[in-house]
Amino acid sequence: MLLEREQELAVLNEAVAEARAGTGVLVVVEGGTGAGTTALLNRLAERATATGALVLRSGGIPAERTVPFGVLRRLVLPLVAERDLPAPLLTAVPPIAAGPDGEAGAVVRADTLHWLHILFAGLSAERSVVLAVDDLGWVDDDSLEALAHLAARLDGLRMLLAVVRKDGLGTRDPLVGEITAAATHRVRACGLSRRGTAALVTRHLGDGCPEEFRRTCHDITAGRPKDLRVLCDRARLRRLGAPHWHTQRLRGLGESLRRERLLSMLRREPVLDAFLKATAVLADQATDDLVARLAGLTGQQCAYAREVLTHTWPPEPGQDLAAHTRAACAVVLQAMGDEESSRRHRQASAVLDACGAGPEEVALPLLHVDRLGDPWEIHQLRAAAAAARRRGAPETAVRYLGRALVDVPAGSHVRAELLYELGVTELDLKSPVAGRHFVQAARLMPRLRRRAEVVSSTPMDIVRSDPEVAALVRETAAGLGTPREGDRQGSYLAMRLEARARYAGLEDPGLVTSATRRLLDLDEQRHVASAAERELRTVLVFSAAMGGQSDHRTVAGMARQVLEEEPAHSALSGLALELLPPVLYCTDSPQVVASWLAAARLHAAQEGNATTLSRIEAVQGLALLSRGEVGAARECGVRALALAEGGTPRDRVHATLVQGHVALAVSDAALAERLLEGAEPAADLRMFALFGALKGMLAEDRGNLPVALAHYLDCGRVLERAGWVNPAFAHWQVRVALIHHRAARTADALAAARTHHERALAWGAPTALSRALRLLGTVTEGTPGIEFLRQAVDIVETEGSRLELAHSLTELGRRLQRESLPEGDRLFRRGRRLAAELVNAPVDAGTDGPARTEQALTAGLTPAETRVAERAARGLSNREIAEELETSLRAVERHLTSSYRKFRITGREQLAHAMGMDATR
Repeated sequence: MLLEREQELAVLNEAVAEARAGTGVLVVVEGGTGAGTTALLNRLAERATATGALVLRSGGIPAERTVPFGVLRRLVLPLVAERDLPAPLLTAVPPIAAGPDGEAGAVVRADTLHWLHILFAGLSAERSVVLAVDDLGWVDDDSLEALAHLAARLDGLRMLLAVVRKDGLGTRDPLVGEITAAATHRVRACGLSRRGTAALVTRHLGDGCPEEFRRTCHDITAGRPKDLRVLCDRARLRRLGAPHWHTQRLRGLGESLRRERLLSMLRREPVLDAFLKATAVLADQATDDLVARLAGLTGQQCAYAREVLTHTWPPEPGQDLAAHTRAACAVVLQAMGDEESSRRHRQASAVLDACGAGPEEVALPLLHVDRLGDPWEIHQLRAAAAAARRRGAPETAVRYLGRALVDVPAGSHVRAELLYELGVTELDLKSPVAGRHFVQAARLMPRLRRRAEVVSSTPMDIVRSDPEVAALVRETAAGLGTPREGDRQGSYLAMRLEARARYAGLEDPGLVTSATRRLLDLDEQRHVASAAERELRTVLVFSAAMGGQSDHRTVAGMARQVLEEEPAHSALSGLALELLPPVLYCTDSPQVVASWLAAARLHAAQEGNATTLSRIEAVQGLALLSRGEVGAARECGVRALALAEGGTPRDRVHATLVQGHVALAVSDAALAERLLEGAEPAADLRMFALFGALKGMLAEDRGNLPVALAHYLDCGRVLERAGWVNPAFAHWQVRVALIHHRAARTADALAAARTHHERALAWGAPTALSRALRLLGTVTEGTPGIEFLRQAVDIVETEGSRLELAHSLTELGRRLQRESLPEGDRLFRRGRRLAAELVNAPVDAGTDGPARTEQALTAGLTPAETRVAERAARGLSNREIAEELETSLRAVERHLTSSYRKFRITGREQLAHAMGMDATR
């Protein structure tokens, strides 16, 4: 019993009756797959048989669409085999098969069609004849022509031709259109209503079925009777019905049946199968031309396949065409075997390459190949990785290279190159395994020179943080040896390797001590510096500065020379931004870096690199701190930390160093606590020294001098062991002497102070020497102590840190007050006022004057020089300037002389123009 088919059956019964009455009838049964079209055709055949009609049945089969007259033969041959067929019809049977081409073939075809008309006209004269043809869209072309011939000649015959046309099949075939256009009766098989679905479910699964279960059955099948029966049978076999009624599991079963339905369709429809497989392997790159080329189909066939898919496997509710195609492709890929999948993906890659697709587009299908063996495939993956890196997608590049590595032999040179490229790409992701891949790549390199190229390109931070990489650098450098004269590439590689070896050995006292000698050797061989030589010089200058054994002017000159040759944009990835600012800080030469730093800031801002901008802010803060401008330096440190927010601990190192030095400079315990709170163990010696000094300072602040002394001495032992004895960074030594002094251990205090002073004399930088003299003056009683303090003030009166000048003035004033000398109060007030100005005011705050002009900043004038130069430009005499600024006449003269030199002018008459001011009093 067919549910909800009363109207359709009535039409079919009427058609059978009309055929019996001698009116030729053509019935077209339409509907989607599974909607019950075949069931209606069967019911028509049963009804006609019951009335005594001769019923002949056949149907289109996808696999036989190329068999000439395949459907017609299945209709006619049973008649030919019957003994009671009239003799004239038997003797006149033409060859119902493929005939010859050309005119002769046309004659044979015409004879066949004429014979068919005669045959069925003769048969219908005796009794009604019903021809039932299922799946008209899959009928071969010759049979379609024959059916169209009969459909046009039914009038007056007791004959009924019934055909089933499934939605989406054959709609573009003109013969199918011709047949359906001649229909006298049309019937459409639609899905059952919810009530009809409920009745069918109850018939299969029994009474008591919940409403949700019935509704789910309808949603899964859209009421298609065939799909409903299959779903109910499967549900019964899996015991999803009574008594528990597993609705959720039923949905999963529905998805499975939907997949099976599509796969069944693909087995019957080779064009759709080829189309979907090509679309699936091309994925997002599936264009009409590429799909047709890969599948070997014409554009018309591709359009036919889309139509078939839409009607025979309709989209789910709310699913657009693109999502529907993707879902079908997912089913196809899941059902495809590994061997077929690999073969088709290889073909897709080859087609994309032949069509001029980009490297990544060509390589994408290769990611799904089971085993790569062709060198061309490895080459495509490497090219795709390079393209992905260029567009800023290192994660995708790692995926391509990782896939290539899976099938490359373990000892091949190709594997070595792949590992190297993988390591370089992982650097973009800051992956910790990059160093390991560099080592593996270098070990596999067959040639020493190529190995040196790989190792020398290893980033500095990996060399320093990974002992295995550092050992490989030393080993490769030793193997490469000293290059021959004229071997420019060898010299380049040797310098890069040496730079890395020395960078990894920054805490090696032997390498620190030899840095100055090596710099002098390089100067003797001086020529146009390569990037490798600049890299090596940068490391050597830093080591020489930390060793503190050379004169500070020599080291500052070397640093200036490197900066003059180093492009500012290299700061974004080079060593200069990391190592040279501390050198200029301890040599009291912050002006050297000003213009270079401004250019580097511009490049970083254009790239939007927050990490580099954070480093530049930190370097700016260090430059300000070297001039004693603590308030401005603190602001730079705060901005640097904000820019590094969310980055790695390494990204915050420079900002932390600046803030730490600020805390030490002004004994800011609160800032020290914030920096130490949650700080990770220091892997960098500078950070270790800073944290040790901060911990000691906090212990001092709490009155725990023994703990403070332990922290300072521990810090000092580590620095001394590494050869880092520069007095500019020896905060620990100053603090040790002061603690001994507070504890009345005069001999120990003097010993520490004298050692510090000896190193400051050897180094010679004004700030470090003034600090050492101030320390000596503090721990030395009487007139000698006062004399040391006077020397400390004199040294930094015109150059060096103004904060150190403030400290020296304050300490000298305090000592003179103790001695009841009249100038004590003035010096003490001046020192305190200057310190307050530096600590509390932002950059460029002056006593009375405005901020430094652009010309003053460009020339590198210090704030003190700027204040003096501004007043001189307005016409004040040296004595008037000294009185207004409460400084000595000698200091004013030194500041003016320095300003003339920096502006490259000869006297004060040119000063107003150089400062960008009007010369008015």
